[in-house]
Amino acid sequence: MKRLLTPLLLALALPLVAQSSTDALLRRAEAAYAKGDHKSALALYDSVNTRMTSASLLFNIGNCWSKLGDVPHAILYYERALRLAPGAEDIQANLDQERAKVVDRMNELPSFTLGSFWDRLQGGTDVDQWARRSLWACAIMAVAAIAGTWVRARSAKRVLFGAAAIALLATVCSALLAFYRVQQVEDRSSAIIMMPSVDILGEPHTGSTRLFILHQGTKVGALQRQGDWQEVRLASGAVGWLPAGSIEVI
Repeated sequence: MKRLLTPLLLALALPLVAQSSTDALLRRAEAAYAKGDHKSALALYDSVNTRMTSASLLFNIGNCWSKLGDVPHAILYYERALRLAPGAEDIQANLDQERAKVVDRMNELPSFTLGSFWDRLQGGTDVDQWARRSLWACAIMAVAAIAGTWVRARSAKRVLFGAAAIALLATVCSALLAFYRVQQVEDRSSAIIMMPSVDILGEPHTGSTRLFILHQGTKVGALQRQGDWQEVRLASGAVGWLPAGSIEVI
């Protein structure tokens, strides 16, 4: 019995120890940031980011990069944070401030925002919102269906089975929106230019015709990749090639 109990206790304790360690790192990072030691805070936040991630954590990392004067990294992490928490005003405000420093801001792709009613509907306030709603709708459907099989009154049965049917429809719709939201979060079709400036070429090899120049912080669409070259697209529709190492995928 003791041989079985010891591994079980260890298995239960390890997540608590890991969480405690993560919380300690976050407290140290917050303290370093408050003291103005943004480099140390960034290192601590990065350590936490290897274990877990969240919109607030990515936002804090973006703030550190911003304080350190690194515009492209600040934009990168604000974009990542905004993807996890669409519509977050503080993230959007800081992102807008950094993007105002970008030379090519008139030609870059827009960030993820919730403008239209459909955008707000499918985006939600966080990544897991629709997943939670689908679980609640499924639970309501199950309760209504079970209750409908137990009651004897026909009117009550109709009401309960009707509620179960509506809950089933809500479950399906919520699950589809949750799936769509996950696809958005996992999308890797946008990137940030990280180099001070980079030539956009007509073909994926050195010496080909230079089409235009992009500067750090510009957001581009990431298309196909060939070896060490990445094809990118601007919001204007202009397409070209650049070294893959000059961008960072959001």
